[in-house]
Amino acid sequence: MKTKLSILIVLLCFACNHANKPLTDADKNKIIGEAKGLISAIFQACENCDPTELTATYMNSPDFVSLINGVCDDYEHTVEKYPKLMSDFISQKATIISEKYVVLDAQTVFYTSISKWDCKLKNDSIAVFEPVGLQFLLKKVDNQWKVLSWTEAYQL
Repeated sequence: MKTKLSILIVLLCFACNHANKPLTDADKNKIIGEAKGLISAIFQACENCDPTELTATYMNSPDFVSLINGVCDDYEHTVEKYPKLMSDFISQKATIISEKYVVLDAQTVFYTSISKWDCKLKNDSIAVFEPVGLQFLLKKVDNQWKVLSWTEAYQL
């Protein structure tokens, strides 16, 4: 009985110590490197004006939320509206002015950027949006990074 109890205590101590272990700088750099892959895919989808590719980066979850210039939507409404939002553009070119990655834990990254967007419209005019502020809450689920929250603000 003492042996079983001792094994149980050792296992509990190991589990508790492992769960609270802080991330090292190497861990954080690895996580940021993974998250950068998702951010790159997001910008590429936007520049290609591909709403299907863009919305594939979103987490299909009841917790998903987008907030774009004061309009808040859930996953379904966000996915529904992007084809119409992108239909006026032929192409977009993003210039990242600044960006920051904050690792909250091994499965959560908070991304913030300020950028400039040069957008070519179907009527051959050019629209420039500067500054564009983006904030994404990224979550890693089933070994895949997705956007759980998307916030975008720009001046018209």
